[in-house]
Amino acid sequence: MSFDSGSRARRLFGALRGRRKPGHARTLRIDELDETILGVHPAWTVPGAPPLPPYVPRNVDARLDRALARGGLVLVQGDSAAGKTRSAAQAVRRNAARLGLRAVVIPRDAAELRELARTPPERTVVWLDDLERFLSTDSLDDDVLGALCPPDRRDVVLIATLRRQARDALGIDGDVTTSRNRRILTRAKPIWIAARLDEAEAAAAHDLRADPRVAAALDDPTAGLGEQIANGPAVLQRWRSGGEGAALVSAAVDLRRAGYLDPVPLLWLIDLAGPMTVPDAVAWATAPVHGASPCLLPAGEDHYVAFGYLVDQTELRPGAPEVPDRVWRKLAATPGLRRDQMFRIARAAARYGRLTEAVALWTTLAAHEDPFALFNLGWAAQAQGEHAAAEHWYTRAAGAGNGWAMTNLGTLAENRGDVAAAEAWYRRAADAGDTKGMTNLGGLFAETGRIEQARASYHRAAMSGDPVGLRKEAVLELLHGDRPRGIGLLRKVALAGDATAVRLIGLLSEPGDPGAPRSDVEALRRLAAETGDTGAALDLARQLWNEGDLDAAESWFERAADGENGKVAEFGLAVLLEQRERRDEAEQWYRRAAGHGLPEAMLNLGAILQDRGDHDEAEQWYQQALAAGHLAAEVNLGALYWRRGDLAEGQRWYRRAADRGDELAKRTLEVFAREHPEHAKPGS
Repeated sequence: MSFDSGSRARRLFGALRGRRKPGHARTLRIDELDETILGVHPAWTVPGAPPLPPYVPRNVDARLDRALARGGLVLVQGDSAAGKTRSAAQAVRRNAARLGLRAVVIPRDAAELRELARTPPERTVVWLDDLERFLSTDSLDDDVLGALCPPDRRDVVLIATLRRQARDALGIDGDVTTSRNRRILTRAKPIWIAARLDEAEAAAAHDLRADPRVAAALDDPTAGLGEQIANGPAVLQRWRSGGEGAALVSAAVDLRRAGYLDPVPLLWLIDLAGPMTVPDAVAWATAPVHGASPCLLPAGEDHYVAFGYLVDQTELRPGAPEVPDRVWRKLAATPGLRRDQMFRIARAAARYGRLTEAVALWTTLAAHEDPFALFNLGWAAQAQGEHAAAEHWYTRAAGAGNGWAMTNLGTLAENRGDVAAAEAWYRRAADAGDTKGMTNLGGLFAETGRIEQARASYHRAAMSGDPVGLRKEAVLELLHGDRPRGIGLLRKVALAGDATAVRLIGLLSEPGDPGAPRSDVEALRRLAAETGDTGAALDLARQLWNEGDLDAAESWFERAADGENGKVAEFGLAVLLEQRERRDEAEQWYRRAAGHGLPEAMLNLGAILQDRGDHDEAEQWYQQALAAGHLAAEVNLGALYWRRGDLAEGQRWYRRAADRGDELAKRTLEVFAREHPEHAKPGS
C-alpha cells in the first residue's frame, strides 16, 4: 500500500535519495552541492528569504580547515541540530579549490561505503552524515578506512558527523561491548560543535540579524542557534502535544533507540502504534513544522525515519522512558535482518541492560563463527561473572582472529595469577594488531622488571597510533630511563590533546623541577582545550573560575559540555550561571546535567523549582537525587514539606538525615523543637 505523506515533505527529503546506480554512492560536483542533500536540517520558511539563513561562523571553522588539509577521517560531533553538518559543508565549500577537491561522494549505507573502497576515488570528500549508520560489527572497518584514505594520501577526506547521544550509545569512550571501532574512533580527535554560541559566535550572529530566523534564535536563550533555525523545539512540542500521527512518531523514535537505524517500513509503525486512520496519521507525522523538519522524515516509498532531534531529546529527559517491550519483540521476530542491523540492535539492547535480547542476536551471528559476535558473547558472560563461559567464547573469538578477545584472555589469566598464559595471549593480541594488547604486554613486562621489553611494547603501540602507548612509554622513561626524553614524549602526547598527559606534566612541574615550568603547563592546557580536548576545556574552565575570569570560564564550560565529561561541565556551568544570578539559564543547564544522571544537578534543580513554587516537580527531582544516592536530598525534602505546611512529613525527612549524622538536619530539628514544642516529637 502507499500513502501520500505530503508533497512538500517529499520535495524536502526526496533529494536525499537522489539518482544513483544500485549499489553505487551518489556523486556531486563541488559546484552543485546542496546542503540539504548533505543532511542539513531544513530551516523554517520565511517568505522571500533563501531556504537557509546565512551561515554564522563558528569557532571550529579554522580547525575544520586544518583537518581537511590533512586528509583522512574528520569527525564532527555534537548534539542533534547543533550545526555539525552545516559547518562541515561550509568547510568543504571554503577549502575545495585550495585543496583541489573535485567532488563529494555520498554513500547511502555501509554496503555502498565498502563498494566505494574497492575503487578509491581521487580528490574527493566522502560524506558520512550520521556515522553510526555506517558502523556494523561495532567497527568502521579498518581495511575500508585504509583503502579510502591511506596515510600517504591527503587528497581524500572522510567527513563524518556523529551526535553526542550516538557516540554514547556506541560506547566509544566507555568499557562496554568493544571491538575495532575503538581503534579508529578513539584515534580520530573529534571536532566538537556546541549547540549554543559563545560570545564571539554570538557577536558574529548579531551582524546577521537581518534574517528573522537568526534574530529569533538570538532572542530565545532556551535552545541553540541550530535547534531554533531547524525548529527543533517546535517539532518536539508538536509530537509531545499529541495528534493523529504521534503514535507513529513514537514508534519510529523507539525503533531508532533500539538500534534500528535504517528507514522503517510504514507497516512496522502501524503495527507498533495501534489503531488509527492511517492516511491522516501519516500526513500529520510528515507535515513540515513551519516549513522546517517534520516529526517523521520520508526516506523511500512508505519508509520513514524519526527526526534525530526527537531521539536525542527523549534520551535527555529525566528518567528517560524504557524502549517498550513490544519494540524488542518486533525486532526479535523480524526475519532477514542484515548482519550490521543485528549488531546495532544487540549493541542497543546491551546498553539498555537487555542482555537476553543482545545474547540471542550474538548467538545467531556466532553460529557462523563471526568473531565479533563471539567476542561479545564473552563480554556478556564476563559482565555476569561467568568467567569460565567468558573464557570459552573469548577462546573461540581468538581462534577466529579477534585481537580484543586475545587481550581479554590475557587479562583473565593475569587476574588469576597465570603470568605465563597472560604473556602468551598479550603477545598474540599484539601480533594481531591490538594496541591494548601491546600496552598490557608492556605493563606485564614492567611489573616483572623487564624494562627494555616494556619500552619496546609501549613504543610499538605508540607507532601504531595509540596515544595511550605513547603516554605509557613516556612514563616508563620518566621512571626508568631518560627523564628529559620522557618529558619530551609526554609533552608530545599532551600537545596532541591527551588530557591525562597534560595533568601528568602538571604533576611534574612542582617548584624546583626544571622539567616543565608552570607556564608550560598552562600553555599546554589551553592548547589541548583549544584543539578540542573537552577534559582539558573543563580543567581550564575551573581554573579561570578560580581566577575570577567568569566570562571566559563560562565559555569553556560550555565547550566542555559537549565532551565525555559533559554532565560535570553542564553542572559547573549551571552553578556559575546561578552565581551570576542568571537563574533561567542555570535551570536549563541543571536540567541537562540532571537528564544525564548527575544527582547534584537534580538536587540544585529541585532547589530552583522549590524557590519559585513548583513544589511537585521539585519533589520529583529530590526523590530522583535520593534514588541516585545523593543523601543530602533528605534535608531538601524536609524543607520542602515544611514550606508546604506538612510539618510531620518534614520532620520525618529531617530526622532521617539527622540519624545518619547530617549536622544541618540536627541543628534544624533543635531549633524547631525550641520554637514549636507542640509539634516536636521525642528524639528530635
